[in-house]
Amino acid sequence: MSHKTAMTCQDGTMFVVTMTQRSAEPSEQRVSDFHQDLKQLLRDELPASRSSDPLVYRQVFTAASPAVEMALYAMRLGTWNVGIGVGSATERDDELVGPGVRAADLAVSLAAKQGQLVSLRIEAAKPPRGVEQTQLGNHVQSVLQLLGHVVSRRSAAEWAVLDRLEPGVRGQQRRVAQELGMTVQAVSQAIKRSLYNTEHEVRSAVILLLEQAEAAVNIQSNSGM
Repeated sequence: MSHKTAMTCQDGTMFVVTMTQRSAEPSEQRVSDFHQDLKQLLRDELPASRSSDPLVYRQVFTAASPAVEMALYAMRLGTWNVGIGVGSATERDDELVGPGVRAADLAVSLAAKQGQLVSLRIEAAKPPRGVEQTQLGNHVQSVLQLLGHVVSRRSAAEWAVLDRLEPGVRGQQRRVAQELGMTVQAVSQAIKRSLYNTEHEVRSAVILLLEQAEAAVNIQSNSGM
């Protein structure tokens, strides 16, 4: 299924994902490689990185699902700091600007400083009145960090199995076992050990929480608060 990005940004709340490299020697090639991987993962023709810095990778989405997919893939690699900003974004002079972009920049800056295994933060551009900004994103951030921890600890052998699965489709284990020259039991054990099914169930909760954050930010923005 294809996930659409905001190729031409319009008014409204979006999910801005900004990533910086954790390497002491960041490279443009690593940005390019991630972009190609993400296009294949999302099955979509994504625009090039929306960042003016060639060492930073940025995309903006109108839906929460591809933002979560992108963040978890970065956590799998373990070589990126990830910041998700919830807020509006527009293009001005070929540059992406707006509260959502500033929120994402703040989030990735905090992620880079926290020094944890899962280097990910979420910030909302404009939380509802009476709600602290950090509280609005904290619930979804904690759950997404937990998922990031799960995917970052999987072995190459487990990923060989999981990368051949389609979420929600039954009867795949025999096919995967044949492709990898494994027993069906070994495939089943890899799936259970990796918490694959649990991960995809929890993803739905993460997406719902992000959508709730988006709705809250959008309501406030539209009311001029």
